[in-house]
Amino acid sequence: MSNKINTTSSHGLSGFFLHITIFIISISILAIYTTIVATEYSVTKDDLQISSLAHLVKYIDWENDYNEERIGERVLKAEIDNLIVGLQTTSGNRSIISKITQDINNYNSHIKQLDADEKTNGSLLNLKKNAQAENTELVESIANLSSISKIIGIYELVTILLIIAAGLGGMSEIARNKLLGYPAYFIGGIGIILLILITFVPSVLIGTHAKIH
Repeated sequence: MSNKINTTSSHGLSGFFLHITIFIISISILAIYTTIVATEYSVTKDDLQISSLAHLVKYIDWENDYNEERIGERVLKAEIDNLIVGLQTTSGNRSIISKITQDINNYNSHIKQLDADEKTNGSLLNLKKNAQAENTELVESIANLSSISKIIGIYELVTILLIIAAGLGGMSEIARNKLLGYPAYFIGGIGIILLILITFVPSVLIGTHAKIH
């Protein structure tokens, strides 16, 4: 009778530790997978950082051009007023009058170009539109960077949980101790749940959908 009980107990332990072995192999493969995915996201993050920097530089350039042209327009208008005053006080000298008139026409032509619609290259509206477009791209890139950073952090957390679970499972198998096996299942289970969520419904964990290009 005693031998029968021992045999049954031995078979039970063998079954439990067989499951532990399969579990360790499975989560070890998943840990490798999560490490690879986190690395790929890191590469994407680096590309986005470069893209964000490019958008920032372009935005600053367009914004500077807009501000310079806006100031230039005010200067031209003030200069036209001065030329008109000079024209009114000038008499008899046709060459001077012609020169002043030509300058006024040139300044007015440039101001007209600055005041054109947004489809005209070099107009204030066009420069402002280009600056706003780059700023929108910049904001989107920064939002994507934030989302990807969170995703990377979660994949790294999952990898750590799976490694810990594999370690506990291995110790349980070596020591033939079920008490180490149960925490391995628990910690590994948390890791697997997080992996499923970040893979299929990342918005649950990071709060938004990252637009990764």
